[in-house]
Amino acid sequence: MSSPDRDSPAPASLLLVAAEASSDAHGAELVRAVRARRPGLACLGFGGESMRRAGCEIIEDLTGAGSMVFGFLRHLRRYFNVLRRFDETLAERRPSAVVLIDSPGLNFLLARLARWRGVPVVYYVCPQIWAWAPWRLGKILRWTDLLLPILPFEVDLYGGKGVPVRYSGHPLADELGRWSRADGERLREERGVKPGEKLLGLFPGSRVQEIAGLTRIFCRVIAAGSPAPGSCRVMVSCCEDEFFPLIEEALRDVDLRVDIVMGDAHPLMMACDFAVVASGTASLELAYFEKPMLVLYRTSRLGLLLFRLLSVTPFIALPNILGLAGGDGGPTVVEELFAGDPAPELAGQVRELIEDGPARRRAVERLRRLQGSVFRPGGTDQAAGELLEFLQERSAEPPAGDARGPSRIASGGSGPAGAE
Repeated sequence: MSSPDRDSPAPASLLLVAAEASSDAHGAELVRAVRARRPGLACLGFGGESMRRAGCEIIEDLTGAGSMVFGFLRHLRRYFNVLRRFDETLAERRPSAVVLIDSPGLNFLLARLARWRGVPVVYYVCPQIWAWAPWRLGKILRWTDLLLPILPFEVDLYGGKGVPVRYSGHPLADELGRWSRADGERLREERGVKPGEKLLGLFPGSRVQEIAGLTRIFCRVIAAGSPAPGSCRVMVSCCEDEFFPLIEEALRDVDLRVDIVMGDAHPLMMACDFAVVASGTASLELAYFEKPMLVLYRTSRLGLLLFRLLSVTPFIALPNILGLAGGDGGPTVVEELFAGDPAPELAGQVRELIEDGPARRRAVERLRRLQGSVFRPGGTDQAAGELLEFLQERSAEPPAGDARGPSRIASGGSGPAGAE
């Protein structure tokens, strides 16, 4: 049997890449929105279970492999394997476009590889270079064909520099808008939280290296800052079954009753009155629900030193970074701390945020202002529309030597330069 013609058109498809649990959730919503508009468009990707449930063909599960600040080297061997499989997928499946979601440590490499293969690159949930690496702007512009930022001020950052920039809005507004107060009340009732009893939620993250260490630290924070004994319940979120032994072991020597809540973290986010959370998307989700919180990031002394030397913002928490960058007009939205930093005043701050009083009311008001400025419903559908319009524009470009050539989307083409 003769091999197929490599220049023959391939079916229209998108190749999505999501290396974090949060990116996987964003990718899943984008897949649903795209397929609602274009049911016949195939979606394949390097992602996780959320994208799989949305109808995306998962080539390799990347969730948990994303890097944060200085974590890239820990995943170096796996990244090389991913690069190899990604290149094979580009050559064999010839997608119409690659859609990268956040996670610049990995995605910058994939963008270069896709462009070398002649596949257009779309960046959805653009890297927050304005917070930690503005010098990488040129790299993003060099290796992308369309940017879909989710924050309004990012349009000015990326716009006017040769790459189309189309603002869509933050996808969390759509993803979290499905949850209601009733979901939190149901959890409180199921867990026997008494009326007037404060529920304190612990959210140690979705990375193995975070969970073991942060859970103990979170419990120490709560034990030091809680009001009178018996006035609070404490629960920790365990979003994956594989994390249960780690959390159980971390709680073994803790002089505090802590219940473990399995599965989706959002009901506990809705139910809690105060949260201690690992730095990441969870802090932004809690901000959407207007929950006063303390954000902790655990790193080595070297990592802390490098952050202070290289970072262009003094903050680690996304709500504070967005506030500083124009989110609510003020520099501090939530309390944050590096886990290794001395903080003798921490217990008092936590107690003030738990108890009903001026400090808690101010915290809720800051979160409410941030929510009104950052989250805009309909962002995911807007991004899907912009993405499909981009594909249509690309498909309408006639092949060389034929100004009236057929649409490549209609005929199943793979982009302006083909896969090879």
